[in-house]
Amino acid sequence: MYQIKMDTSSQYDIYIENGILDKINEYLGMVYHEKNVYIITDERVASFYLDRVCTLLIDYNVKSVVIKGYEESKVLETYADVCSQLIDLGISRNEMLIALGGGVIGDLVGFVAATLYRGVPFIQIPTSLLAQVDSSIGGKTGIDFKGRKNILGAFNQPKMVLIDPLVLMTLPEEQLKNGYGEMIKHALIGSKKLFNLLEDSTDVTEEIIYENLSININNYIMKVNGAQVDTPPKELELIYHLAGHPNRVFTRNQLLDEVWGFDYYGDSRTVDVHVKRLREKLEGVSEKWALKTVWGVGYKFETID
Repeated sequence: MYQIKMDTSSQYDIYIENGILDKINEYLGMVYHEKNVYIITDERVASFYLDRVCTLLIDYNVKSVVIKGYEESKVLETYADVCSQLIDLGISRNEMLIALGGGVIGDLVGFVAATLYRGVPFIQIPTSLLAQVDSSIGGKTGIDFKGRKNILGAFNQPKMVLIDPLVLMTLPEEQLKNGYGEMIKHALIGSKKLFNLLEDSTDVTEEIIYENLSININNYIMKVNGAQVDTPPKELELIYHLAGHPNRVFTRNQLLDEVWGFDYYGDSRTVDVHVKRLREKLEGVSEKWALKTVWGVGYKFETID
C-alpha cells in the first residue's frame, strides 16, 4: 500500500492499494462521521461495482445516482439532473458524495460537490487508469459548455482518493491505452524510474501508479492553449523548450540531458527506439491523441537514422 499526502488548499490523502475497494467502509470512516452517503456513478461502472460498494458500506445509509458515462454527459443538463436527483433523495448540508467512476464522473461530481449547498464533501474512487494517474488529483472539476471543455468548473479538493488498481481489470482496452499514454508522457518528462517500470511490467501496479502521481505532487498553475491546467515544473521546462525549438529533433540522450539533467543511457538511440515497447501498448489509439499525449503538447519526436 502506498500513501501520498496532498498539501493543497485543503489537505487530504491518496491511498493506492490492490483491493482497497473492499475496505471502503473503514477508510470512509476516517474522514466522515455522518450516516448518509450518495454514490454517483455511470451505467457501466455501476454494472460492475455499485452493488458491491453499497454492500460494503455497512455503517452508512447509501443512496445512488447513475448517469451515462460519456464525455457528452459532462454538460449543464446532466449537472442539473444530478443535483435534482440528490435533492429528491434528501441530501443535506455536509453529507458525503462518492465519485465512483472515470474522469467524467470525477469532474462532474467534484463540480456538484463544489456548488450544491455552496459545498458538500466528496471522495474520489477512480475506476479508469487515466483518472487514477491524473484527473482524480489536483482538485480540477468542471463540465463542458458551449462546445468548450471544462469551461464551467471550480478547484475543489476531495476529502480522500482511494485507488484500487484491480478495478482496471474491467476497463475497456482503449481506455487502458489512454491511461498508458498519459503515464508514458509523465515518464518521458520527469521520471526515469517510472519509464523503466513501464517498460518492465505488463500490469499496472501500485508502484507504477505511485511513481506516476509522485511526479505531480508539487505542480502549479499555468496557461496552456488558453486553458488553466496543473503542470509539473519538468513539464513546463519541456513545453518552453519545445516552443523555442519547434523543428528540432531530439535524441533520447538530448531529452534526458536537457529535461532530466543527465545522460541516462549513454548512447545515441532515439526516443522512438527507447519507447518502442511502450508504443506497442498504444496500438489502436488515434494518431492525433498519441501525438498530443505521448509526445507532449502536439510535438512529435522523430527517429534519427
